[in-house]
Amino acid sequence: MRPLPSLRTWLQSSSLLAVVAGYTLLLVINSSFAEAQRRQKHQQIVEALITDINAGLPSPSSSRALGLELRLSRNGPQQSLIMRTDAAGESWMLSRRRVIAADVSAPWLEVRQNITASLQQERTNQLLLVAAAGASCLLTSILLRPVLRRGLVQPLQQLSDDLSELKADSLGERLIDVSAQSEELQPIAVAFNGLQQRLAAAWQRERAFVDGVAHELRTPITVISGHAQRLQEDQPSPLLARRIDLIAKEAERMGTLVLVLLDMARSDSGRLRINLQLMDADDILLVAFERLSPLAPERLQLAEPALVELPRIRVDRDRIQQCLAALVDNALRYSSGVVKLQAEVSASHLVLHVQDHGPGIPWEERDQVVQRFVRGRSAAGTRGSGIGLATVSLLIQAMEAQLLIAETPGGGADLQLRFKPWSGSPEP
Repeated sequence: MRPLPSLRTWLQSSSLLAVVAGYTLLLVINSSFAEAQRRQKHQQIVEALITDINAGLPSPSSSRALGLELRLSRNGPQQSLIMRTDAAGESWMLSRRRVIAADVSAPWLEVRQNITASLQQERTNQLLLVAAAGASCLLTSILLRPVLRRGLVQPLQQLSDDLSELKADSLGERLIDVSAQSEELQPIAVAFNGLQQRLAAAWQRERAFVDGVAHELRTPITVISGHAQRLQEDQPSPLLARRIDLIAKEAERMGTLVLVLLDMARSDSGRLRINLQLMDADDILLVAFERLSPLAPERLQLAEPALVELPRIRVDRDRIQQCLAALVDNALRYSSGVVKLQAEVSASHLVLHVQDHGPGIPWEERDQVVQRFVRGRSAAGTRGSGIGLATVSLLIQAMEAQLLIAETPGGGADLQLRFKPWSGSPEP
């Protein structure tokens, strides 16, 4: 389907075409009317001359003052009105009729009328009409701009601004004022208000569902995890210990998954809460290293602190650790070498790096793997839900930062959390 042109351009073009079409029709009508007048006038002259001849009045053989040339002849035939142009460029209207129609012996009256002046006047009128059409088109174009702006562009822009200010958590609370819209836009406003109210009701149902599901799932998961820990303390047999350990890990994984899904639902509904505070980048990485090093003590490394003092950044203490844990877990799972944590200042940003030496993430997949439930080709054959990087991207954006996927020198993935350094006054 072809895209529609700009409505304002379409209206302007249509208006100008209407003006041009109107003047064109007027030009055609004027030409036809002038031609009909010339023919009628010529016929009236011929009728008057024949009447005078039949009445016995003398008929001059030539009357240049009237633009007529008359000739009586015994030769026919009858000639209807025709137009001719002579060698001098003058236009003539010619006709030939019997003086007495019923008398075959009556002579023929040939009348030649010079219509050069009439045609010149007609052309002058046509040129005036063309000039008037051009002026009308220009005036119409000038006047249409403010008219369309006031009557079309501004109401549509105001309606667009009202719609763009709507958020998921305020659906149904800020209905569009139908009475403030133009008559043509009122049906659109009414329809959108109805859609907004239906979406608001759907959001409320989804919130209630997510909150209820999260609450109902956390309780049994906590119970399962607690019983698994108590069973591990009873020193079971090796076979039973492996099964209990599997139950404990799966319970922990399910608990983490429920929390992640709850964060996503809260973000979608505008209820995700972020508590930003100033922190040192080195302290953030040190805490993450101490928490995560038991996962792979021989593989996880913390880079040496920078020689210069790094600027502080505003982050949520718990959420930034959640992001680093997800990135480190991915790096340990999809690579076999060292995973390195590092902080540096790059291009007016403070960057927290999680670098590995695995297969990396292909360029064409980098926009996809941060989407929910999407996994790259390198994740084939491994367990995962496809929401790790999506959660990190969601939380980092909530902290007014950016997740960037790059390449580690020598091969591998370099997951970067890029923050703008804090330049305001220190927090108490």
